[in-house]
Amino acid sequence: MTNAEEKNILTNKDSNIAITSEEEPVLSLLVKPNPKLHVCVNDFTQRCARSLKYFLPGTRISFLKQVSDWLNSPEMQKEENFGTEHKKQKNNRTVFWLSGDAGTGKTIMSSRLIQLEYNHSLIGWHFCSHTNILQNSTVSIIESVSGMISANLPEYDAAISDLDQDELKEAKEKNDSMKVFELLFTKPLNKMAPPTDINGKICPKLIVVDALDEIYEIYLEAFLRIIRDGCSELPPWVKIFITSRRYDIIKKYLFAKVS
Repeated sequence: MTNAEEKNILTNKDSNIAITSEEEPVLSLLVKPNPKLHVCVNDFTQRCARSLKYFLPGTRISFLKQVSDWLNSPEMQKEENFGTEHKKQKNNRTVFWLSGDAGTGKTIMSSRLIQLEYNHSLIGWHFCSHTNILQNSTVSIIESVSGMISANLPEYDAAISDLDQDELKEAKEKNDSMKVFELLFTKPLNKMAPPTDINGKICPKLIVVDALDEIYEIYLEAFLRIIRDGCSELPPWVKIFITSRRYDIIKKYLFAKVS
């Protein structure tokens, strides 16, 4: 896991990167998931658009490069990281954690990353909010993101073709979020061959989850356990970008994984 201190990168600039000040059109984040999943996918179009209004072109370039370097890590291209079944993540590079105080621009950076990677590596996203409990439980987040993956990654549909709906239903009834994660993320994603471009280069796939600190307390620890333990079971081409304030409970779970 990589950790970035947001307060240190708010106004960095890089003259080698082209900047445009033209206003970009609103990015539609509404997707249609595979009906087989029977999941509710959240629409964060307006949430993302509101945040992007506060993004200043020409700022935070060094931070965005840091994320790009993590996303396209050379480690991902090494043959020993793959086999008939993907090996577990050993280098703690699956998750990039951006932490900062309230009002320092974490959601703006999540929105900017979604905007930049929408037609490239992005396959799922979620904006946590304490004002919407229906979107804020661990299981609902997992289900919504899995629906986005099914809409953005066609190979995922084949990987979930043998999904045991009864087993998934039982896990949801027991509120066993780690089991739901295993059924919708770990098993199907590890079945898939690494996505590649026309030259055979492995293409990373990105999931963005913003504002973990806004997850309701009764669900937060379960989600943090998934980030800490469950994500290490994902294939190396899956990358997860998360943001949060530095609450003690979050530090307790995530600091142990920071490289």
